[in-house]
Amino acid sequence: MKILITGGSGLVGRQLTKSLQAQNIEVTWLSRTKGVKDGIKSFLWDYKKGYIEEEAFDGVTHIVHLAGAGVFDKRWTKSYKKEIFDSRILTTKLLVEKALKLNGLEAFISGSAIGIYGNSMNSVPLTETALYGNDYLAQVTKEWEAATVPLENSSIRLAIIRTGIVLSEHGGALPAMINPIKAYIGSPLASGEQIISWIHIDDLCRIFSKAITDDAIKGTYNGVAPEPVTNKVLTQTAAAILHKPLVMPNVPSFALNILLGKEKAASVVEGIAVSAEKISATGFTFTYPYIKKALSDLL
Repeated sequence: MKILITGGSGLVGRQLTKSLQAQNIEVTWLSRTKGVKDGIKSFLWDYKKGYIEEEAFDGVTHIVHLAGAGVFDKRWTKSYKKEIFDSRILTTKLLVEKALKLNGLEAFISGSAIGIYGNSMNSVPLTETALYGNDYLAQVTKEWEAATVPLENSSIRLAIIRTGIVLSEHGGALPAMINPIKAYIGSPLASGEQIISWIHIDDLCRIFSKAITDDAIKGTYNGVAPEPVTNKVLTQTAAAILHKPLVMPNVPSFALNILLGKEKAASVVEGIAVSAEKISATGFTFTYPYIKKALSDLL
């Protein structure tokens, strides 16, 4: 088994790489720069030019596609929204085109996002068969997954993991949330009642590992913990673990609109509850099914 990962230097990619190496599985990366990074051999690719170094595919049995510009890294200007779109859809189309020409490729595991369901403020967790949303992130994610459709008529096994909010001490949403709490200025956002469908990074990497090694994993799966919580509960739980009081009032919606832009703020203010039932039915067991246990480990 040899795994080629895109987005290997990202938050999930690095952790997944370490996990696979611990299982004595060979891992290589596609990168914008060629060479060896942290002991990982990286091959050159440029999706804007439609180029991937041919040697990158030598002996590869599985592709794990995690590349994509960070959704919350920058303000959603017109140019950055294009980067968010292109870095997912164009990369996927290029990889799928290459994958269909390979001999010996067994599986294509693609990242995706629960943003495909839109911001619905639903109370019943949504399964993989739920209707898709119509907002910007939902449109991007629909196109992202649609780019993998040609693989469905091939001999290559396709699995898509729709990831929720990834909790990690090394980056992502968690440091942004706990730093204000540590500074005594933390508080829930907007009403605080919006649902956060989260997952501990270790569990997410274990889901990807299962998708790689288990031939029965096909189609779409939600990559979320089985206990979605409100923004208020998540914030209060983190504060309690850190032994910090929450003395500030909730951050009002209008302030988030000014800070993030109305369109981006909606994804923070509205939230969505998503089900982990399908992945659990495969026999997958979460190490961190509850938010208190996850945050206790990370904080």
